[in-house]
Formats: sequence, structure tokens, C-alpha cells
Amino acid sequence: MFAVAGLASTVPDALHGGQNSFVVAYVSVRLILLVLYARVYRSLEVARPVAGWFMLMFGIAVGVWLVSLAVPAPWKYLLWALALALEHAAPIRAWRMLQGVPVHPRHIPERFGLLIIIVLGEAVIGVVLGTAEVSWTALSGAVAFAGFLAAASIWWLYFGFLDATSVITRNVRSGITFVYAHYFVASGIAALGVGVKLAIFSVEPGPRYDRIGWIAAAGTALCMGGLATIQLATPPALVDADVMLRLATAAAAGLLVVLSQWLSPALVLWLLAAALVAQVVVELTGHERHTAALSGPL
Repeated sequence: MFAVAGLASTVPDALHGGQNSFVVAYVSVRLILLVLYARVYRSLEVARPVAGWFMLMFGIAVGVWLVSLAVPAPWKYLLWALALALEHAAPIRAWRMLQGVPVHPRHIPERFGLLIIIVLGEAVIGVVLGTAEVSWTALSGAVAFAGFLAAASIWWLYFGFLDATSVITRNVRSGITFVYAHYFVASGIAALGVGVKLAIFSVEPGPRYDRIGWIAAAGTALCMGGLATIQLATPPALVDADVMLRLATAAAAGLLVVLSQWLSPALVLWLLAAALVAQVVVELTGHERHTAALSGPL
């Protein structure tokens, strides 16, 4: 955790003179992970193929990161891209290796669930920080409430209507889709949090924040698209009502990205919140019914 905190402190200057500090912090985090994989490799024979594969791929990536210390920009960034590509490619083969390893079906979904909770918490913090930096009025309070509704709705959609445990015991394609689609969900929630904070700022006099509603809309579209993809990766993997609702919300948010040039950020945020809350209400009333229909005898 200390190494991750150090890495986070180097991110703002990672492209502005602090490149080597960022690399050293990143490599420190990866070295700790390599030590943990080495411990698994030594003590758990059944997991050695998976642990060994991650040690190989992450070890090569660490070497590339270290080489980038001696390379000037912009070539340095090409080495970063290569190292990240190696790290992101490693789970694709590793997932196939998991077929013979006794994996607890709830462990991986719980880890991703914790990530989503943390990112949602950051979105709520954006609401708090936004209201702390502007005058408290009925309008700023209404915008803040819309941001809270949006975050709470996403929480409900993710944890209330998604059976992620079954994806672990399914095929490799579903597992990889489940893992990488979370990038879009997490980044979308983060963008929504930033958009909420800026929407609260927009209630203050001045035109500075008049055209920033697209940030919250784009974040919502990204998040809903990722959730729809995850839904397709989990059994029964059909384009059912849940998936259609998520795709419809993503499409509506995409339309608001365009319309945000003429709509106020506060109105855009309230429209997004209304769409998300409506999706929760519809799924609360119909989810169990159409899920039961899909799981019934064919």
C-alpha cells in the first residue's frame, strides 16, 4: 500500500519532468507483486504454472521499465507502452491455465467489486468537494443530489443485478471479457465523478464551466457500455432486458455528450441521474421475472 501511495504521488508529473520517478515507483509495486508470485510458486505446486507465467511476463515488463530509465522521451513512452502491453497480455494465457487450478469462484469478482466500490467512493467525494468549494444554494444542492443519485444507481446496477461468480467457471473468452471490461466501468465512474464536481462548480456565476456536461455524459456512456459487456460475459450470455437497458442508457448518455454544447451541466447531470434511476426501477420490477424465465426449462 505504501508503494502504491508513492506511485500515486508521481502520477501528476509522470509526463512533465517526473518520468523516472514514476518508473521507479511503478517498478517498486511490480517487484512486490513478483515476490508474492514467487512465494506462491514455491509453496503451492498446483498453482506453479500460473505463478511462473506471471513471473516471466511481469519480470520481462519490469526489465523494459528499467531500460526506459536510460532512454529519452519520446522513445521512453514507447517502452512504457511495450511494458504495459506485456502486462495486459499476461492474463489471456493465464486464464487458460486456471482451468486446472482450484479457484474460489467468488474471489476474483469480490476483488473487482472492491475496486468498483473504491471508484464509486471517489465519485461521492467529488460531490462533497464540489459542494465545499461553492456557495450552498438550492441549485448546487440539487446538482449534488443528482450526482449522488447517479453514483448510487450505478452501485445498485452493479451489485444488485450482476451474477459475476459464475463467469469464473465459464470459458476463457468470458473470463477475459469480464476482466478487461472493468477498465471501462471504472474509468467511466471516475469520469462521472469529475463531471459531477465540475457540474456543481457550474452553478457559480461565470461561463467557465458552461460546456463541461459532456464529461459526466461520456463517463456514464463508458460505464454502461462496460456493464453491458460484462453482462454478456456472464451466463446466460443473452441480449436480455438487462443488457438492453444498459445499452439504451449508454446511447442516451452518448446523445447527451453531443447536446451538452447547448444544455447546462446541471441539466445534463439530472438527465443522466433520471436515466440511471429509471433503469434501477425497471430492473427492480422486472429483473427477477425475466431472469426466472431465462433460467427455466428450454
